[in-house]
Amino acid sequence: MSSIPTTVELRSTIDRMENVYRYHEEASALFDAYEKLCQRFEQDLADERDVLLGKGAALMMIKYWLEEKGADPSRG
Repeated sequence: MSSIPTTVELRSTIDRMENVYRYHEEASALFDAYEKLCQRFEQDLADERDVLLGKGAALMMIKYWLEEKGADPSRG
């Protein structure tokens, strides 16, 4: 049975993923959209956990897109 991640763990995962995709050449347009979404999450959602989960979901979409293109997410 999996455990529910803490906000500290969520923040850590988001920070790590942001560092990977922020400078990834093939993800730059998606990352720009991600940053705008983050502003919306922070404006529209009152609970920090909801904001973090929204950010995590958006980052997973970038990850999925890169994987489908065959791009290596670890290279920038």
